[in-house]
Amino acid sequence: MQILSAWEPAAHVLHCGKKIDFIVGNDSASNDTVVNPYDVLIENRPVDPDFARPHFAIIDKEQRFYLSLGATVKAIAVADWGNPYNNPSDFKPSDFTQATPGNYSSLQMSVKSSSINLNVVGMPKNKYRIGLFAALAFNGGTGNDYYVKCDHAYIRCMGLTLGYTSSVYDDKSVDAYLIDGNGAGASGGHSNMTFNWQRYVSKSIKLGVGIELPRVSFTQWNTDHNQLVNQNIPSVPLYVQYDWDEIGHVRLSSVVRTMTYRDYIENCNRSLMGCGLKLTSNFKMGDAVGYAMVQSGKGIANYFKDNDGFSLDLIPDYNNIGQLKRTSSWGGLAAVQYNYTPQMFSTAMYGYMRNYVDRYADGVNLFEQHMKYEHYAAVNFIWRASSFVDIGIEYNYGFKKNFANESLHNNRITAMFKVGF
Repeated sequence: MQILSAWEPAAHVLHCGKKIDFIVGNDSASNDTVVNPYDVLIENRPVDPDFARPHFAIIDKEQRFYLSLGATVKAIAVADWGNPYNNPSDFKPSDFTQATPGNYSSLQMSVKSSSINLNVVGMPKNKYRIGLFAALAFNGGTGNDYYVKCDHAYIRCMGLTLGYTSSVYDDKSVDAYLIDGNGAGASGGHSNMTFNWQRYVSKSIKLGVGIELPRVSFTQWNTDHNQLVNQNIPSVPLYVQYDWDEIGHVRLSSVVRTMTYRDYIENCNRSLMGCGLKLTSNFKMGDAVGYAMVQSGKGIANYFKDNDGFSLDLIPDYNNIGQLKRTSSWGGLAAVQYNYTPQMFSTAMYGYMRNYVDRYADGVNLFEQHMKYEHYAAVNFIWRASSFVDIGIEYNYGFKKNFANESLHNNRITAMFKVGF
């Protein structure tokens, strides 16, 4: 069960006592003792603390639909020193580059993490309730460019979800709140087209399984020995979760995928299987909330947030020209959120990730430049000035070492002013 903390109410715990502030069409709907519109709308949206709680909704007289419009403007100012990272909204150690002389510090400002969303639930009092959700963010460009990007767009009905959203393999409820939009590199960040089923089969046990669009990122030989071909087999993530009332939960997740490429030496297609396991948990301890995650896998590098897009799912097989082989990765995170008051809290997080890549030559991407391991640390203070306004400050530290044994680090302090409804 997602923790009832100062930040985010549990998504599936109904009747938590909160109400929508402004309702158009049916003022009495918020007093419904059977179906609370606030809870229904919270349950239909993704687990993401950057989405503000619903303040406004349109509800018809017969309560056949709930429609909520939301928006968040997240303004940040960022100061880096070490090897400054040219991305004000995310802090990603695997992407650090060596600072050039005279550029060992930087100041950046951005509102790239701002977003708008539409949350619609039809037939909310019917067991065949249908939910629609779509969210657009402005973080599609690099640096301080602003391009609209779809973060979520899906349909839900009776535990089934169809659309673009977080992978079933990712347990987003163990991502403790950070101002940094990236977080620990070992955490999941694999949004995808998905068709999945997730549902509580008893009071304490939740199951989930899905099929998802295959996404493969691999390093080719630097000659015409192989290339990626169309992927025809979907990835299959699944999990089982156990809840302890309002104390917390533990979830065991797995994913299996098939990756196909063309071997031009033997003139045939070859396929390799990738698989991964992940254990996640959050738990309440008085005024504190703990978060933990550990995962490991072979051939699933881009299911780790800081490996995504770095061509590490498959690499050249040094002993077999034209063939590829899988890499292995593992990592984890631990975090604690301490609630000083219902309006003020702090989060401290540490994350670690490591890749195991066999040495190769003649690859499009150099073996020596792949990341060997990284450290990530963050600590913040957040003040919920009102239900609309959040103010915070955060320190981030990142360190990475590549297979050439070269290391880079960076420090960042971020100040945030966020308004959402």
